[in-house]
Amino acid sequence: MDTDDDIRLRLIAVREHLGKTQTEFAEALGLGKNVYNPFETGKRPLTMEAARRIRKRFGISIDWLLFGDVGQPSEIIARNMGPQPKQQQRLPEPRKAAAKRAKR
Repeated sequence: MDTDDDIRLRLIAVREHLGKTQTEFAEALGLGKNVYNPFETGKRPLTMEAARRIRKRFGISIDWLLFGDVGQPSEIIARNMGPQPKQQQRLPEPRKAAAKRAKR
């Protein structure tokens, strides 16, 4: 899991991307602002329950929220708003596939 600060920055990025205040975002998750605010300020680590609610309500990948992994519905937010996403290392392509693509 990434640092609490990385997660905090991604939470802020999601909320701002959606154009919501902390109060509006917390209410959409069924949380009070007093419960949500410490996640963004770094006073409390994001709970798995809050991460699940974000995923269910807004379709934001828990993998991205907690680890910065890209490739799910949160990819646009990750690339545009959040801390620099981690790039997964790609395996080398088999020679036949590479040759076939080069012929196109």
